[in-house]
Amino acid sequence: MGKLDGKVAVILGASSIEGLGGVIAKSYANEGAKVVISGRRQEPLDELETELNGKAQTCDITVDGDIENLFKVAKDTYGKVDIAINTTGMYEPGPLNELTRDHLRKYTEVSFIGPTIFIREAANIMENGGSIITTTSVTVELSAVGLSAYVGTKAATDKIVQIAAKEYQHKGLKINSLSPGLVDTPMTGALFDMDGPIKAMTKESPLGRLANVQDVANTAVWMASDDCFTTGDLIRVSGGIQLNRLPTQEEMYGQ
Repeated sequence: MGKLDGKVAVILGASSIEGLGGVIAKSYANEGAKVVISGRRQEPLDELETELNGKAQTCDITVDGDIENLFKVAKDTYGKVDIAINTTGMYEPGPLNELTRDHLRKYTEVSFIGPTIFIREAANIMENGGSIITTTSVTVELSAVGLSAYVGTKAATDKIVQIAAKEYQHKGLKINSLSPGLVDTPMTGALFDMDGPIKAMTKESPLGRLANVQDVANTAVWMASDDCFTTGDLIRVSGGIQLNRLPTQEEMYGQ
């Protein structure tokens, strides 16, 4: 028996097949869940739909009505939703004095407004019990130079998770943040093409390496399962980097 047998899972961000969303969708299906895979790009969703025998539905987290429709499609297809995980994100670093209003709005839509609506719609459609997960970042706990918009919006979402866990406690929902460290995904791949940042980050890991996508997916399986008994929490998958510090720009890039 799989850890998620009989459960229906909605995974947003799964059009990145080699990223967190795609790997988590595969892990959920391998553990017995029926999966609704969603993201902005239809072609990779169609590929996953065939591979996982799931249901594909496009959804842009920044577009009004898309998230609401995603959960409607999930319930119409499978009759219920037990698990909902949002893995969407963007990574466009830059110093605070170069941030524009438009750039901040973009980050806010992707990493705060969208995730908040995702949590709300998932909670509203779940009838009794279930797990809602949104991915944030361990950098929320560290002062990451050049990542003010990235970290600021994710920190705000972590607080929404705590509040939502209390507001929906009458439904028995587990609502948690999944907080990875630096992981090699299509979004962060450019960093992994350079030795400097990876060596410097690895040096700060008490477990001697950086987390990988499967490490995160394994944790997402546990958070979605009946074995998990926590809510309003921030679950880190970072090898303990939050216990130390982020490397300086000079350490990573020689600048």
